Amino acid sequence: MKTRKMTESGGGGRWWIYALLLVATFKETQSARTPELMILPSPSVQTKPIGKNVLLTCRANVENLLLLTDMQWLDPNNRTILNNEVTYTNSPQRMHTEQMPTSLALIIPALRETEAGVYTCTATYANSEKLYKSVRIETIVAITWEDAPEEQFPILNKDFKVRCKVTAQPAPAVDWTRNGEMISTGGRYVVETDGLTIQRPVESDDGVYTCRAIVIQTGELAQRDIHVEVHTPPTFEDMLASTKIVEGETATIRCRARGKPKPTFAWIKASTQQNMASADRFKVNPLTGDMIISGVRPEDSGDYKCVASNKASTVEKTVLVNVLVKPRISDFRNLSVPINTEVRMECRASGNPLPTITFKKLNQQARPYVLGRQPTDQRIELTSVEDPSRREAVGTLRVLRLGRYDDGLYVCIASNEGGEATKNGHLSIQFPPSFASTPVDVWSWGQNPVNISCLAESIPNATITWKLNDREVERDPNVQKLSSGPQSIIKITPRRREYYGVYKCIASNILGTAETTITLKEAIPPSEVLQAKIESMTATTITFSFVGPQNFGGRPLKAYAAQIKKSAQPWEYAYNKTWPADSTYVLENLEPQMEYNFRFAAANEVGFSNWAANVIITMPRRAAPEEPRILNPIIEEGYVVSPYSDRMEVRWKIPADNGEAIDKYQIRYCPVKRDLAGYFVETGELCQTMHIPQEHSSVELNMLHPDTFYRVELQAHNMIGYSVPGRATFKTARGADPHVTAAESLFMMSSGVIVGIVVASLLVLLLLIDLFCFCVNSAGLLMLVCESFRGKPKDEDAKLGGLYGWRFPLPYCSNKEGSSTNSYGSGSEVDKLPDASLYIEEKEPLKEVTGINGKEKLSIEIVPMVDNNLKKDTMVDYDFKNSIARTGFVGKDSAV
Repeated sequence: MKTRKMTESGGGGRWWIYALLLVATFKETQSARTPELMILPSPSVQTKPIGKNVLLTCRANVENLLLLTDMQWLDPNNRTILNNEVTYTNSPQRMHTEQMPTSLALIIPALRETEAGVYTCTATYANSEKLYKSVRIETIVAITWEDAPEEQFPILNKDFKVRCKVTAQPAPAVDWTRNGEMISTGGRYVVETDGLTIQRPVESDDGVYTCRAIVIQTGELAQRDIHVEVHTPPTFEDMLASTKIVEGETATIRCRARGKPKPTFAWIKASTQQNMASADRFKVNPLTGDMIISGVRPEDSGDYKCVASNKASTVEKTVLVNVLVKPRISDFRNLSVPINTEVRMECRASGNPLPTITFKKLNQQARPYVLGRQPTDQRIELTSVEDPSRREAVGTLRVLRLGRYDDGLYVCIASNEGGEATKNGHLSIQFPPSFASTPVDVWSWGQNPVNISCLAESIPNATITWKLNDREVERDPNVQKLSSGPQSIIKITPRRREYYGVYKCIASNILGTAETTITLKEAIPPSEVLQAKIESMTATTITFSFVGPQNFGGRPLKAYAAQIKKSAQPWEYAYNKTWPADSTYVLENLEPQMEYNFRFAAANEVGFSNWAANVIITMPRRAAPEEPRILNPIIEEGYVVSPYSDRMEVRWKIPADNGEAIDKYQIRYCPVKRDLAGYFVETGELCQTMHIPQEHSSVELNMLHPDTFYRVELQAHNMIGYSVPGRATFKTARGADPHVTAAESLFMMSSGVIVGIVVASLLVLLLLIDLFCFCVNSAGLLMLVCESFRGKPKDEDAKLGGLYGWRFPLPYCSNKEGSSTNSYGSGSEVDKLPDASLYIEEKEPLKEVTGINGKEKLSIEIVPMVDNNLKKDTMVDYDFKNSIARTGFVGKDSAV
């Protein structure tokens, strides 16, 4: 219909059709793609540096890549450049192509100047259309650092060129900076084409020199940082031309030199040119310059060169080493010379240098003798000379008119710079016998054997014989000779009184004879005690002193004895008490108000005297204990110093109880201070009183103030009363107590802190249990809080049940699906009842709750609320047993 209408309309509608056809033809023409090749990078002329790798990629811009064939690269001579596979297998030329997914790459490794020119990419499209694309490669020489080390080291005061040789094509321009500042020719700097010359460098020329090359034609810019450090040749400092070391010891010879960089060291022995770092017993530290010689020997003497080297120069210095040989004593002999004659003691010693020799007599006040006659004893003369033939020093000690006091050990002392040597020699003075150490009297009794000793001092030793009242006794059967000399001992058994008397000891040697007498006396028991004095007395004790016997019987007193009896008893019932002589004579455990008889005797080695010095005493009545004596030593005047700042220990001697047992002690202590007169007075602070059980004899006073005086009064108590107080003043130490250990500090914590820790631990434990119930059974305080945020539950009892689920042990926290759970959170227990029927009983109509099997009943009594906000105790009865949860009144919305 439309066609017909349009036809009928004639030429007026036909132009519209022509127009549509024209537009369609134009669009088709526009959408057709002209085949062409593209080379990337795209510039037709590309400038590349010589030596750089070149990559050119030829890509076809055509509608259908499948119609593209014979793509290849041609070199400037129109020769085909082969693919890399052909290149590697057949023709190993450098330039090659590589096929890529949509393109063909031309690769020229390390571009050469001869490889500049026009390179053409060709291809055939649709077997008919030949495609071409060319690119021109022009070469340049990039900036190249031919000779420009990054670290260069001038030498002090020697002209130096900082090398920086750079090449490029076109030729570059070069400039210099030092530490960022521009350098130009002038002064000590000369800028040259291949570097920068520094005239007479100094240490301040150190720095970073920057050599910058610029090629204006290509816009290329490069720079090289060169670190310049001026080196200083080594110079020795404080080195001695010679040194001395000691034989046998370890010696260190030091070599010190300065330079930049820090020099290293070597030691060379001049005579052999040996490097001592490789020698035995020698150790050279190349960094410090020390040469250590172990076990120095005499052959180590000689010249040694210390060589110090760094990059600037090498210097050396010679040191003469002298080995000191310690003295050695070759001859010093023992001598034996008669008294009143002359002696010459000679000592020989060697060493390098030759030692000096002196002598000394070995005793406490001895000093070495000086050359020549001695100022304190003109009899003694010392000389010291050298014996060149034997290379020895000879010392001679000459003593005139020898006496016994010259006898003894003498030491020869040889010393030089290397050390000292000593050797002992004995000078024996021969003299006739003497008896300076022989006793005069000897005692015996009751035919007891006794030894008589006679010491005859003599050189040579003397022989000894014995006489009794000028009668030979050595063959007497009652006299036994135990030794002959120089100490002679005879054993005498005085079976008859005639063996008591004067014994004569006769000693003889080649220089003479001497004798001494010893009297053997008979000892007897002492005479009677003259008097017993009462020094002090309590209800149960007496302290005595004695006036001893007139005659001790020849032997010293060893003891005193007392015999004690009650006055109404005969002496046969008496008991004895014995004390060592020079002790405290105390009688204890006596009965109060009892009358006693005492008599006394003295004893020596022979026996006891007769009883004498009778005393009758009536003991005092029972009384309070004696004063307890505080035993703490007084370290400073007037008071005892405690080593602690907050406590002190008081110790005392248990006093006499005066007839009644001590049942306790009372101690009172108060802070005190010194007044202007120096007396201790109370400060007014509260005094403290303590009672101590009777078995104790010490107590520790705690919680004291540091650096404070305390007066302590101690009383003993029995049933009669308190004793006179024993007093002492104490002072605590300053500051914190240094003796308190970490363990003591722990125990000193207050009870409140400990209770707090325990309570906190329980709260944490309860919180963990509540968290466990919340996570496992959706019960507990956390669950209750969550429910309160979500809104009140329909059943108010569920809130109380959630609370009980937390309050009861963990088995009651169960809220598992399928368990019969009431509002009290005890559903887990109901689950355990076989065949149970659950009933809830109230004051008013009972409500039946179906259990698991219906065979047993669980009854719950619910007490009606007192008011709208409170509930009372609840009882749960099951299986004929009662379980009561006592919670008191619980608020309606309370979580407790």
